[in-house]
Amino acid sequence: MNSSEKKNVSWLETIAVYLQWPIVQVFLLGIASGFPLLLTGGTLSARLFESGIDIKTIGILASIGLPYSLKFLAAPIIDAVHLPGAKSHLAHRKSWTILLQVCLVCTLFGMACIDPAEDIFLLAILAFMTAVFSAMQDIVIDALRIECLKKDEQGAGSAATIAGYRIGMLMAGAGAFLIAHFYSWQLVYYISAAVMLACIGITLSFTRLRGIEEREKEREENKDPLDADTQTASDDNAKTAESTDDHDDKKAPCQAEAAQTKPRNYKEFFYTAVIGPFSDFFKRDGALSILLFIALFKLGDAMASTLSGVFYLDLGFDKVEIAAIQKGVGVVAILVGTFIGGLIVKKMPILKALILGGILQIVSNFGFVWLAHQGADVTGLTVVIVIENVTGGIGSAVFVAYLSQLCNARFTATQYALLSSLSSLGRTLFASTAGMIQAANGWSMFFAITAVMGVPGMLLIYFVQKNCRDEKDDPETGRLEEEKS
Repeated sequence: MNSSEKKNVSWLETIAVYLQWPIVQVFLLGIASGFPLLLTGGTLSARLFESGIDIKTIGILASIGLPYSLKFLAAPIIDAVHLPGAKSHLAHRKSWTILLQVCLVCTLFGMACIDPAEDIFLLAILAFMTAVFSAMQDIVIDALRIECLKKDEQGAGSAATIAGYRIGMLMAGAGAFLIAHFYSWQLVYYISAAVMLACIGITLSFTRLRGIEEREKEREENKDPLDADTQTASDDNAKTAESTDDHDDKKAPCQAEAAQTKPRNYKEFFYTAVIGPFSDFFKRDGALSILLFIALFKLGDAMASTLSGVFYLDLGFDKVEIAAIQKGVGVVAILVGTFIGGLIVKKMPILKALILGGILQIVSNFGFVWLAHQGADVTGLTVVIVIENVTGGIGSAVFVAYLSQLCNARFTATQYALLSSLSSLGRTLFASTAGMIQAANGWSMFFAITAVMGVPGMLLIYFVQKNCRDEKDDPETGRLEEEKS
């Protein structure tokens, strides 16, 4: 779908896609993905702050989020290793997701049982394990999203995922603050464990990978061969999958896809899991520029959110005020922002959408600077949260659509994990210094610095514009043209 075709899509058709069940499913998966993040980030920081832990220690413990930046290391294993009983590609994805969700239930329950003031070390270990399992869950969920949606649903799917992700964060943020005010932080983490247990039901609701089925159908109709690099390694397995077509036409696409990715021996496993995904990505022009842009695009926005909860508390807002505004107006603002982001992706070339999203993210950080001067003003807090959530929703929806565009469908989990890991790398590396920067400069200067951190990512858009293939490929599909050898 090129730029001119995008303009011919009616707004009614654009909006209607959000009502489809597969989009609702990825929305719910987004909640499951976003929910654990703040429980090891901002919400945990607020809990530690109220337990008497000093702000420098809180800043250092922000490095617990490191697994989100290194999840691409686990992605090849998740892509290539089939758990016992997972015979189809769909079962492969679902079994990994359920296993990780069970692990999250256990670690969150453990965090609920520990008082930070009495055993900060053990709490930090459990929080780190929660981050590890959450990051690995993100890998599978991102792959499921791309694989279960058709080409023309990817833009709406990105927006729905971000909307769910942000709502999950609100549940673990504003919802947690509200529960902690009336009850305790321990109850927050008990309820969080129960929420993750309920998320298993969302995973079980998936019965088809429509995106893979569509790609298989196109491959058969167009007789589109695999790359020479992967043809030899998967020849025998592909023939095996083809031989089952006459027996079960409905399941054949998923079985064929699984056969292409399931290795026969250790040598083939190493290629499928490690060499193939990375060599495929680095074949394209400007690969290093793309990676640097991804690492820096959301740096300023992520840095600002690291201490936002502590900032609100330090200004004098109580937890009820913070929770009420974030969970009320904030939820609406997130939904509006992600909805607008999805429409922008549908109607605008991806390069222009990235520029718009990046500018909005930078400008929104100055809202915190203004609030620091206003003090504990509820109206000011409402304005800042609305601006932050709307602009954050737009920027995230556009950015996820761009990352999905860069993925080769044969290596979805590994390549998307690599790209999304880099997007959180800056946040993780710099988050541990956030407390020291704030302590040395105060809140106003801290948030002004986070705004400036967004500028390098914007400048890099110039270098990656050649890879924004609006005229040659649909930026919503998560697929690229086959590279000419």
